[in-house]
Amino acid sequence: MIGPLAPKDPQEKRKGFYVLIDQNVGGLPQDDGTGRHPIYLDNDRLTTLAKIVGGITDEDMLQHLLTAEGFRSMVHSIGVAVSAEKADMPVDFTFMLYGENGAGSGSSYTFRLRADGAEQVIQMDQLPPTQGERTPGQFLFQLPEMQDVAAVTVKLYLRDGFDAPEMDPDPPVEFDSPLYREMIARSFLSGGNNSRIKGLLKRARAGEDVTVAFLGGSITQGAGAVPIQENCYARLTYEALKQRYAAGDNLHYIKAGVGGTPSETGLMRYDRDITRDGTVAPDLVVVEFAVNDASDETEGVFHESLIRKILEQPNRPAVIMLFSVFANDWNLKDRLAPIGYRYQVPMVDVLEAVSPQFTKKPGEGLVLTKRQYFYDVFHPSNTGHRVMRDCLLYLIDRLDHQQLQTPVEGYVPPCYGADYTALRLLDRKDGLEGATITPGSFTETDDDLQAVPLDDAAENTPEFPYNWKKGPGDEPFVLELTCSKLVLEFKDSGDTAFGKARVRIDGLLSRIIDPREAGWTHCHTTVLIHRRESTLHRVEIEMDPEDRDKVFTILGFGYVR
Repeated sequence: MIGPLAPKDPQEKRKGFYVLIDQNVGGLPQDDGTGRHPIYLDNDRLTTLAKIVGGITDEDMLQHLLTAEGFRSMVHSIGVAVSAEKADMPVDFTFMLYGENGAGSGSSYTFRLRADGAEQVIQMDQLPPTQGERTPGQFLFQLPEMQDVAAVTVKLYLRDGFDAPEMDPDPPVEFDSPLYREMIARSFLSGGNNSRIKGLLKRARAGEDVTVAFLGGSITQGAGAVPIQENCYARLTYEALKQRYAAGDNLHYIKAGVGGTPSETGLMRYDRDITRDGTVAPDLVVVEFAVNDASDETEGVFHESLIRKILEQPNRPAVIMLFSVFANDWNLKDRLAPIGYRYQVPMVDVLEAVSPQFTKKPGEGLVLTKRQYFYDVFHPSNTGHRVMRDCLLYLIDRLDHQQLQTPVEGYVPPCYGADYTALRLLDRKDGLEGATITPGSFTETDDDLQAVPLDDAAENTPEFPYNWKKGPGDEPFVLELTCSKLVLEFKDSGDTAFGKARVRIDGLLSRIIDPREAGWTHCHTTVLIHRRESTLHRVEIEMDPEDRDKVFTILGFGYVR
């Protein structure tokens, strides 16, 4: 299965209320053999569900649910989750707003879901109304076969100005139970070689300064945790390690997660965001790109290059590969675990811990539901971040109690390739001896950048601030550089002021890059040159003739000599 590309950062959760919780649907005979199951909402049915399931007593809110206009003015979005034994079963969900003639008139919107228990959020502003809408009509669930059954949950999220009582439909997670401990233990994918982990724990106990760093995507950034800096898995792990192993205030913390970015970008910014341009030498680096690397053009070479780069640092830091999970029970373990095995790096697989028990029932092995683990279909909730912390701690504690192994020495042949291990960042801050840059029309600096809270900071830090943004004129940006590998970091944007750029390499058109495809302000990495031998190259970047009056931002380059 191919996973989704790295997602945008999550939206803040809105207040809302349930109208269906684990409602069984399906199993009804149908003439066409499908499993259609309508849940009617008209004639006060929706207000009744709001009262008895959602606990809504406010008469004004209940009145809003009686009309299509009122529904649209109060409901910001509809969250729908479907669960079945066959998690990959497709389920069509249709929301109908009836017109004057009931079903068949008004508006109807259909969405394809999976029966994996993950909540899909449908924003009302993306459902254009049709003339004649009168009242909420029905939720229709259509399953592939009439004998198919599923459990459905629907939550209505509210617009600003409306409120609803908090309600958790699931029993509390018993974090101290044997079942929870068994679940966490399943995350232990491999202990690798324990010498580096045991060495840093020994130094921490002895009072020596030890730095723990976390590098990854939006999950490492803390997405889904509320508040993000206090409850993200990285901070929770650091605080627990400090309590268990430090001899005082000698444990230090670096967090460098950037939403929507794969290990390509992680390797580009490693020296800037982790080692702080060589001023910090972390003793442990937790690497979390197992749900972001679907967009890795090299299908593993960048990830392996990043792991190897860290392992080869002079202070010999420990590395943990952390495999997080999306709500469709997917990650890139099958691609990335061979790298960990090759270099004997300890690995934690959160998918193996939580996903098998999602299909269980209370009393039959269920520890926590997807509603409890996930904030949205991509990011963990506060509970999910705690689970990730506990998985990491289980690995570290287990290695701590093992006998010390002989360190791995000597050359390790690559698994996929380590072509980018020596990648260095080239931007306006750090010039490069031997490179010639003629900025042409790219003379401005873009300050509207993807920004994230690093470490425990309360403010955001912009990524790749030393950039080149196109200003007035049509002259191309020209880079002349001797290298074997060259990577471009550019800015994605949803702003219509941005347009396509053409990249020529050694006089030949290489590609046309559209920064608006992603639709949001985002760091984007792409390989321009991948050769075996290092030779002099001329790279020209200019606006596409169709977008001559628009702008494009070059965030930087990564190069290998």
